Amino acid sequence: MSAPPDYYRILHVQPDAPTAVIHAIYRTLLQRLQTSATFAGEADPAMIEEAYAVLGNAQRRAAYDAQRRSASARPAPPREVPAVDEHSETLVMNQCLFCGAAHSLQRRIERDDDCGRCGSPLCPAERHRLEYSGQRMLSRIPKHHAIDIYVTWPQAESYVGEMRDLSLNGMQLTCATRLQPNQIVKIICSELHALARVAHTNRDIDTADRWIIGVEFLTLRFRQIRGSFISAEV
Repeated sequence: MSAPPDYYRILHVQPDAPTAVIHAIYRTLLQRLQTSATFAGEADPAMIEEAYAVLGNAQRRAAYDAQRRSASARPAPPREVPAVDEHSETLVMNQCLFCGAAHSLQRRIERDDDCGRCGSPLCPAERHRLEYSGQRMLSRIPKHHAIDIYVTWPQAESYVGEMRDLSLNGMQLTCATRLQPNQIVKIICSELHALARVAHTNRDIDTADRWIIGVEFLTLRFRQIRGSFISAEV
């Protein structure tokens, strides 16, 4: 049995990428296909859809990963290694997930790196949690206060919401504007700055004109804490 197509490479994500990142990358690729004639000429829309159909489904992804492991365990016949197009290989990972702008960083993304166009944080939330004592910072953030929400770029004025609950995985908030599931939004408050995927949206039964929204962090940056205070440096 031959090795399966490398769907991770097609979507420009790592094999351990969280599902939320795969959703976000897929949406970014679709945007690129619609707005960039050069990218549309180089990419294969059918393969992108095929890759997402597998990697975006937990059961199909697990079966695919098992197939990849099985194929890699067998010795492969000698073959010529094709040259890798460096630009193509890093195209999506070098883009902001919110506005789609490319960045010129030729190194590992650090926790304080931002998009030069829209100012969104670039550092993946998973990496941030491992490297930057996120749990300690989380415990010092008040859970009920105003946040600004952006759903597109540029956006003249933010939607105003209120944080209700917060974890290293995401946030629950309320907002008068209904957000759509899988929509990518930018969230800004005095303690953190993040890009997030909308996981669910439900009508607030206590306040008819508001929505309760759960989001999952894709990228995340905390303001640095010194002692018991949150620094104003961003």
